[in-house]
Amino acid sequence: MKRIICAFCIALALSGCIPRYATLRPHYEVDVRNPAGEPISPAMMWVSTGRSPPGYYPPPEEFRADRQGHIDVEKKSQWENMIFFLHGTNFYSWGWCIEAPGYIPQSGKGDEIASPVILKPTTQDLRCRQAQDVAEYLSPGHQ
Repeated sequence: MKRIICAFCIALALSGCIPRYATLRPHYEVDVRNPAGEPISPAMMWVSTGRSPPGYYPPPEEFRADRQGHIDVEKKSQWENMIFFLHGTNFYSWGWCIEAPGYIPQSGKGDEIASPVILKPTTQDLRCRQAQDVAEYLSPGHQ
């Protein structure tokens, strides 16, 4: 039995890769409020995924708040090979931005958000960078 386990470990090491369950998008659960603590129902959250080494970057994903200003983003994972060569394994990072009409957008990086997110009012029409990236991605010049 020891020989079988040892042979399996050696074969796995020599193959140069092992499977791993990678998180492509983390779970976010956040409430969006104004400074008075009232929910902002027209809020939108943009989630962008970065991958290293560089390669395909999917367009940012948009999630809308419900009437209570709550945004729930489902975790997304998949199996992929972890390859033991230079630039062989994908490492993921995430950026997020929350916007609403009449409010200053708030953004951050990572897989956690401190809830609630308080958006401050403004008279300017401000948008998240990710929203502009999607508009550019969907423009006729990029299709």
